Amino acid sequence: MGMKRIRQRAATAAVLLTAGLGLTAAQAHAGQAAPRTADYQAIAHPVAGHLGETVDVELGVRNAGPGPAATGGRAYEVTAPEGTTIVSAAAPDPARDGGQRCAESAGHSGTYLCTIGEEFAAGDRETLRFRVRIDEKVEDAEGWVRVVDPDGDPDPDPDPGNDSAPIRVEVTDAAPTPRGHPAAALSGTLLLATTSGTALSAGAIALGMRRRED
Repeated sequence: MGMKRIRQRAATAAVLLTAGLGLTAAQAHAGQAAPRTADYQAIAHPVAGHLGETVDVELGVRNAGPGPAATGGRAYEVTAPEGTTIVSAAAPDPARDGGQRCAESAGHSGTYLCTIGEEFAAGDRETLRFRVRIDEKVEDAEGWVRVVDPDGDPDPDPDPGNDSAPIRVEVTDAAPTPRGHPAAALSGTLLLATTSGTALSAGAIALGMRRRED
């Protein structure tokens, strides 16, 4: 009888110990917070201007959080829309942002690869000022800003769908010729000459009709 009670107590203790260990492991697992990753979001603005004009376009990336960006390796790629040419790319404030961080991709004309700075906390944004020339109007032309990882080992992004954004083109009509411009003066001269010529022709016709009546 005594041995039976001892065995029952030992079995109960073993069950409690196992349950306690399981509870401790579950608590430890729950206490380990999932690593906070960065949500990279591409930033793109339209190329807007007249044909032949070179305009400034702000392009880049933001970190929507909740965690900081991984250091090193991340970059974004900028591809010019068809009918346009990227003339240059520079930081809005070179003294603060460290100057040039973009270079044209080897073998990919019209595409630039731009590195992301080491300090890229949640809520930060990093953009560059691109000088883009509008060479011709191409219907529905689009370029792209894409977040890439040159090392082929991307960070886990909670929303990879916003890692790219289109660069659209808005070609406006030619600007009106200002007063005093040589073209405007020439146009006025031609108009005056045309008016004078018309009046002269009308006078000649009237004179001819009078002579016939005489």
